[in-house]
Amino acid sequence: MKFPSTSRSLRGYTLIEALVGASVLAIGIGAAASMSLTLVTQEEINERSLRAFNYLDNATQLMRAGVDPSEIPAILPSEPLVTSLTSSSRNLSVAGIGNIEAVTLTMTYDPTGASAVNSASDLDWTGGVQGSTRSESVELILSESHLTRDLGRVLANP
Repeated sequence: MKFPSTSRSLRGYTLIEALVGASVLAIGIGAAASMSLTLVTQEEINERSLRAFNYLDNATQLMRAGVDPSEIPAILPSEPLVTSLTSSSRNLSVAGIGNIEAVTLTMTYDPTGASAVNSASDLDWTGGVQGSTRSESVELILSESHLTRDLGRVLANP
C-alpha cells in the first residue's frame, strides 16, 4: 500500500489567505455597523419630523376653528422640537368669487436633535448638523366670512 505524500495531501490555508479572509470579514462587519447607525439616525430624524408636522397640523386645525394665530402657540402643548410658529395673512383676488383672506402658518423645527458635535466632523453621532433647522409652511384659505358667494359642494354619492 502506497501512502500519498504528506505535503500534497494536507492542504490548508496559508497565513496570507487567512489574513485576507479576516480583512474582508472585518470590512463587511464595519459596513454593516455603519449602515445600522445610519438607519437608526434616519429613523430618529423621521420621528422628530413627524412630531413637528403633527404640531403644525394641530395649529392648522385651531386656525380653521377660528382661533387667533397669535394665541395658537399658547394653546398647543409645548413641543421642544418646534423653535417657532409664525403667521402672515394676505388677500387673494379670485375672479368670479372676490377677495379671499389667506393665512400662511410657518413652522421652524430642529429635526436632528444633535446636542454635541463629534470632534472628527460637524456631525453628531445621532445624525445631523448641530443647530440645523427646517421650515414648513401651510397656507389656509379662510372662506367662511370672506367669500362673496357660496362655492357649493360636490356630493360623492348623490
